[in-house]
Amino acid sequence: MDTSTSIDNKGVNRILVLAMGMLGMMTSGIGYAWSVIQPYVMEHYALDGSAASVPFSISLGVFVIGSIFGGKLQARMPLNRVLLIGIVINATGMFLSGLVPVGMSWLLTVSFGIIMGIGGGAVYNTMVAAMQKYFPDKLGMATGAILSTIGLSGFVISPLISFLLKNYNLTIMFSAIAAITLAIGLVSCMFVKNPPAGYMQNYKPATTTRVQSTSKQYSPNEMLKTRHYYTILISFFLAVPGFMLINPQFVVLSSERLITGAQALTAVMLASVLQAVGRIVVPSISDKIGRKITLVTVFILSAATILGLVVAKGLLYPALFVALAFLYGGFLGTYPALSTDYFGTKNAGINYALVMVGFGLASVLCPVLVRAVKGTELGTALSFAIAGGASLVGLVLMLSLKKPK
Repeated sequence: MDTSTSIDNKGVNRILVLAMGMLGMMTSGIGYAWSVIQPYVMEHYALDGSAASVPFSISLGVFVIGSIFGGKLQARMPLNRVLLIGIVINATGMFLSGLVPVGMSWLLTVSFGIIMGIGGGAVYNTMVAAMQKYFPDKLGMATGAILSTIGLSGFVISPLISFLLKNYNLTIMFSAIAAITLAIGLVSCMFVKNPPAGYMQNYKPATTTRVQSTSKQYSPNEMLKTRHYYTILISFFLAVPGFMLINPQFVVLSSERLITGAQALTAVMLASVLQAVGRIVVPSISDKIGRKITLVTVFILSAATILGLVVAKGLLYPALFVALAFLYGGFLGTYPALSTDYFGTKNAGINYALVMVGFGLASVLCPVLVRAVKGTELGTALSFAIAGGASLVGLVLMLSLKKPK
């Protein structure tokens, strides 16, 4: 740690803050365990797979609305209070999901999709903004670390959810997870709060760094008037299809690509872990070499990996899929730091929430595209073509992105 960092930190143990933030952030990603919950929802409410997937699909889109909600609240109240509000909303949505009666399954869209989406998005945005304030010298590492726990939360909590569903029922499972969410969140709120006045105020980026940051603290209205915002927004939108269009079809194509069901399942589990690893490794690298060159590289590698997946068979097929998950995690971990580089830390929460609109739109559109291409002559090949094309266009946009003023 450099001298200026140790002088300016006002005695704050920011590593502890980061650790507790990572713990609290896990509550924001519990919804990703829906794949474990969905079969029981289908059986309990007599739904087909398409209908049972609606609550999760809605939660992805509403997540961005929750992120904007959390960003706006940060301008009016302390971080830990906004965090508490998000956690309580999230836990409430989880608890109410367990009370939905048979015959009214549409209420899951309200409780799990809308309420949890808003709560999870508020927690996500607040945690990202908080870590960027504590680590202005390591934006990529801090945001990557905090975001990696979202990828891991579904992986960690899934065995417990599976145990509760096998031995009890949906009501008990949702109630237990809601209680765990609330308990973890309350502990996290005790540590994640606004830095003290004057924290890191004398910090200046090293002159040798390749990371370019703006000296202006943009308001949301000012940001929306810049060309940078729309370039970053659209490139983020184009970073999503590479993984989101291929992921739902990976297991379906396993026999055609000459791998067993067990190998496919192992690859899916590894992809979850590698996506979390990508969220911290890639943005940490961007702290050293710069955001733009990092994202350009990831777009190139994503396009190449998708091209390889078109023809890959045998063990190369799951290996490339796991690599694609790592790269996707790298995108998700680096864009928050890129947004702060261009628009400043003062309004980082709401500004990044508006950048996330690109992610939200792509997350909602991709499942629709997956279903739509199944009825075409090209079928799954069209999904791969769209995914690869999106990566190439995203690459062009990232190359065109100018340095922040």
